[in-house]
Amino acid sequence: MNNQSNTAYHYLVKLLSKRDYSEHKLIEKLREKEFQSFEIEGAIAEIKSRGFLRADLYAESKIKGLMEKGYSPDYIRQRLDGEQITVTNEIINNVFVEYQITPEDQIWRLIQKKIPNNKKNDQASTELSYEEESKILRYLMSKGHDFQDSKKVMKKMTEKSHF
Repeated sequence: MNNQSNTAYHYLVKLLSKRDYSEHKLIEKLREKEFQSFEIEGAIAEIKSRGFLRADLYAESKIKGLMEKGYSPDYIRQRLDGEQITVTNEIINNVFVEYQITPEDQIWRLIQKKIPNNKKNDQASTELSYEEESKILRYLMSKGHDFQDSKKVMKKMTEKSHF
């Protein structure tokens, strides 16, 4: 490894000591620092050979984090595609199964989070207004959940008054 590649390598180690990055993001960071292509390739190869960059573990970590935030499997795959991380539906589904979370569980939890406090505390008033329901549905769709699935879960909740 030449001196410039060594400098790029040390920069990557510094970045990775603070948090995980995808290979794509690390390459972007090196380009921002105006390293040459051969320096970037050498530094990336070195951190890979030392086990500092594990795409599989990074992808799994991202999936878990996004899943915990309530994002749907489809949304998670799109986010990872944006970082040029290739994952299959099977990998995402395996993480959901491992943590025993379904998209319906996520929708249920997200709805409970967004139910106005006055509805949670007032047993007599469990009906959501059109505006409240619309706002919650928009929120669920922003997390990548299907509109029809979200409506079904919301209907179950209001029928059972599980706010």
